[in-house]
Amino acid sequence: MGQTSATQQKHPRRRITPVTVCQAIHDAPYIAARAVISGVRAVGHCLAWTWDAVATDARENWRWFCRSRLVTGCRRVLHAPELKELRDIMRDHVSLRIITMIAATAVVFTVAAATEPVRTMDAICIVVDSDGPHVLDDRSAERTYDDLLLRRSMGDKSMQLLLQPGRTVTITHGEDTCTLTTEAERLSSLLQRSGVRLGEDEMVELNVTGDQPSIRISHTLTYQHYVVVETDFKIIRIPDPLMDKGTEEVIRKGITGQIVETYEDTVVSGEVVSTKYIGASHDTSHAQLVLYGTRVYEVAEGDTIEKDFPNEEGEGGYLLFASGDTMTYSKVMACSSTAYYSGGSGGAAWTTAVGARVGVGTVAVDPKVIPYYTKMFIQTTNGRRVYGMGTALDCGGAVKGNIVDLWFPSKGDCYNWGRRNVTVYILDKKAN
Repeated sequence: MGQTSATQQKHPRRRITPVTVCQAIHDAPYIAARAVISGVRAVGHCLAWTWDAVATDARENWRWFCRSRLVTGCRRVLHAPELKELRDIMRDHVSLRIITMIAATAVVFTVAAATEPVRTMDAICIVVDSDGPHVLDDRSAERTYDDLLLRRSMGDKSMQLLLQPGRTVTITHGEDTCTLTTEAERLSSLLQRSGVRLGEDEMVELNVTGDQPSIRISHTLTYQHYVVVETDFKIIRIPDPLMDKGTEEVIRKGITGQIVETYEDTVVSGEVVSTKYIGASHDTSHAQLVLYGTRVYEVAEGDTIEKDFPNEEGEGGYLLFASGDTMTYSKVMACSSTAYYSGGSGGAAWTTAVGARVGVGTVAVDPKVIPYYTKMFIQTTNGRRVYGMGTALDCGGAVKGNIVDLWFPSKGDCYNWGRRNVTVYILDKKAN
């Protein structure tokens, strides 16, 4: 008990009361300010010590440099009697100073003119990438490739090609080929290191399309460029013999496409001097297919059958005429034909059995075989003589069975026709 009481008296625990809380809030800003001031003083002492150390090291290095052999030797040369005598002569003779300055300037210009600078050919450097060849000049935009960077220099703002390090580059100059590894250098430095000397008007091609960059140097370079040409679709019209003439139907819509034309450019001194057309790719457009009808129900006088297309199954088919028109038929009959006319001695009446006026195309039939008002197309069996369009509008006492009697304008026409074997196509009627 006594030990416990002593401990409590040595470290008395403060009681938290409203007064102690207010006192703590009041003292907090002052405590923080003292901490900040102490920190600033510590940083100031540290910086002062660092600056003193740096200044001391700089003074020691300067003393070492001034006592070095290089500086000592330069001082001996400057204080040499011969040089001092030369200075005195130059100071006393103004004309000698002028002559010396002129001579020194002439020597500098002579050396500069005699020294051939390393040609970088930046103005006619051609970079070939996935988009094709690009002739680089001061107007080219900066660009980043996998193997090189195209950047403007800080001084004259000219375009420079900076090669990435560690790339294997193949350089081809005429028949000579060499391989080098890049060292994060300009293109001109790489060419100088390779020992390649550019000839007059030679161009440098840097190709970055492959796994490793390659350089080609030549007076003349050829490239292929491609032009994409948009193409419209063609319209293919397909005749439909079973569709009425004057009607159309699109069975496949057309799709526009494109062709890629290939040209070969010849480049000399960075300029394209000629372009030659090589060829073009396949047109990707799809033609529009349109069916148009050719079927008519009556052909013009004098039109002849070009070909007969009978149905594969059953009767019927269609006829293709020389005019391109078609007519469908339901039946083909082999008949015997005769001829008659109206008026005059021995002529028939001008009115048919159905009350119609006779005319070219009026045909007398046996109504039991060929019903009245049936449309027909009639020609001889061998196709050499064509009567043409006819309509069953009349009958006759001698017209029985597969006999047709054809009306002609005159008796002479009837004698000219005579009696012939004919093929009669029973034509389809137009749907109402």
